[in-house]
Amino acid sequence: MHASGSCRAVVKAFLERGASRVLAGDSPAVGNATAAAKTAGIYEQVVANGGEWVDFGADQITVSCRTGKIVKSFEFAAQFMQADVVVSVAKLKTHQLMAYTGAMKNLFGLMVGLKKAQTHYRFPGKKEFGMFLVDLTIAAGASYAVMDAVVGMEGKGGPGNGDPVQLGFLASSDNIAALDWECASIVGYNPHEIVYLEEALRRGVWFTSPEQIQTAGCTAGDVKPASFKIVRNAVPVVGAMIPPVVDAAAKLVFTRNPSFNRLKCVHCERCVEICPVHILSLVESKKGEKRVTISSRCKCLHCYCCHEVCPADAVQLRHFTQKHY
Repeated sequence: MHASGSCRAVVKAFLERGASRVLAGDSPAVGNATAAAKTAGIYEQVVANGGEWVDFGADQITVSCRTGKIVKSFEFAAQFMQADVVVSVAKLKTHQLMAYTGAMKNLFGLMVGLKKAQTHYRFPGKKEFGMFLVDLTIAAGASYAVMDAVVGMEGKGGPGNGDPVQLGFLASSDNIAALDWECASIVGYNPHEIVYLEEALRRGVWFTSPEQIQTAGCTAGDVKPASFKIVRNAVPVVGAMIPPVVDAAAKLVFTRNPSFNRLKCVHCERCVEICPVHILSLVESKKGEKRVTISSRCKCLHCYCCHEVCPADAVQLRHFTQKHY
């Protein structure tokens, strides 16, 4: 699901237009960025076409965001300061918490490793996290964004364990929020219900009305898929730290704590490492069977970090509704 083909094209395009160096990098929530890039085929494509792969690792720099609503400065990977032009190269995917993930949320990769989990702890609610993403996008100041939607990801398992879907288009823009707005709309979302896209609209940094967005090339109708399984979670989830929300149908919407499929689990402990409130652990029974357990269900933030990093689709999320009388 990684954008190896689009990375190759972006590297070639910028070198052909006179860039002296093109650096490509990332910082996964857990694990090694270079190893992940090699597994996904990104590393080979970047290097073979004249680019340089860089790990967003231990060295970090502080980036100011004076106009941020809830974050006034960020800790980004140090390589950020080496770039004259920042480009977000993203995949179009569904996302359990934010419904849709694209070029704006892709900039979360500028933050190093477990800093991401700490951010979920600071901003456990969807609205607060959406405001954080907009602040981050402003701080990053990406000049361009490329959306690789040749193959996207749909369904409730996104962004890590959803279903690959052939979409067949590539989109790019010098307006990162406009790109996400249009791409989300193409696959069936109402962008007004994607909290960080609506927040971006309110800020007026990228545009003040969707009618201002102009497209070139083929039309949205030309690439709109016949079907796409979106994540329908416009109503905020209710966790231990978020008060109940009553929707228009007079029902309370809850999210259960994640459950862990013992048969699918590969005991990599990525979920244990990423959990921002440290309530997960891998334990071994007297029979020698290993399983992930939750020490305190009331502390679960429902941030879905464990679900996102699981390589085996062993973390299951379930929703249920309860009639409100």
